[in-house]
Amino acid sequence: MASKVWLAQFDDEETDESIVRKAGEVFEKAGMAGVAQDGKSCAVKTHFGEPGDDSHVPPHFIQPFLDRLKEAGSKPVFVETSTLYKGQRANAVDHFHTAVEHGFGYENTGCPVTFVDGMQGNYHVEVEVGLKHFDTVAVAGDFPLIPSVLVVSHLTGHELGGVGGAIKNVAMGLTSRSGKMRQHDAGKPHVDEGECIACGTCARWCPVSAIEVPDMAQIDFETCIACGECLAVCPVDAIDFEWSENADNFSEQMAEYAYGILQDKESAAGFITFIHHTTQECNCPGKEMDRICPDLGILASYDPVAIDQAAVDLVNESAGKDVFQTMWPNTSYTGQLAHGERIGLGSREYELIRI
Repeated sequence: MASKVWLAQFDDEETDESIVRKAGEVFEKAGMAGVAQDGKSCAVKTHFGEPGDDSHVPPHFIQPFLDRLKEAGSKPVFVETSTLYKGQRANAVDHFHTAVEHGFGYENTGCPVTFVDGMQGNYHVEVEVGLKHFDTVAVAGDFPLIPSVLVVSHLTGHELGGVGGAIKNVAMGLTSRSGKMRQHDAGKPHVDEGECIACGTCARWCPVSAIEVPDMAQIDFETCIACGECLAVCPVDAIDFEWSENADNFSEQMAEYAYGILQDKESAAGFITFIHHTTQECNCPGKEMDRICPDLGILASYDPVAIDQAAVDLVNESAGKDVFQTMWPNTSYTGQLAHGERIGLGSREYELIRI
């Protein structure tokens, strides 16, 4: 059965005031208030933006959703997790400062911010999925305690997944550092000899005692399980890992993570995607980037596969070619959509309803 996807169109000349109004309209037409549960919290998952980037969804575009969730009796709360890579979003404290600097603080939105994977990004619970790549997935530890979620995504290209939309926002954004590493098939962490201060913090936190610290940290790769604890706790960022993923596996693994993260939400998960300032890379590099297509509007759906498929189709139709495959020829963005459909995450068939 085809899933319903609603579209509020706008173009490059649209004012912010008009986009805010249309955001409220598409939320209402799609019945997104259905995720609200009276008197209970509703997670609002979005990307707060990396310092220096100008393409994430700004808070005033999200404000209509927060207001309507409150009107429906829910208590919206922004949720996020720490990044796997180094930077100003690699732990909860620095990430919170970034959120506030970009206007997501309570004083601007009336919505609190919480980090569901703990202070250092290493708090998760294992959820059984029994799928092709994973028997279990690592869900950010506090996320299962929140009964519903509204996922607000900014469509982008992606160097590994080909495209970043709702599936990536959930899969990477609502797992721990360990879950991010598992999806990336990262192999093993490595130590920067010039940065390591031999403090022993990594060894104390390693859950399998795979690290010894004589004059610098040394990792026993036969014992190491690539959980990411050492990377999370290193006080001088001396531990990193190689980005050497297989693109096909990466796309399918993201779909499996999204499935596991959302499986207890049933009909209590809604998705809104902005095709606005769509860029070749995701929002993480922290730099200004050129757009790859004109602004096309806001999508809303209860199906993460359908909304990603519709977003890709709209961009490709506007360009008259497969934009994402052209930009990233060594990726397979259709993998996350096809595998997502196979495992029951959603449907690639959709009915587009223009409002």
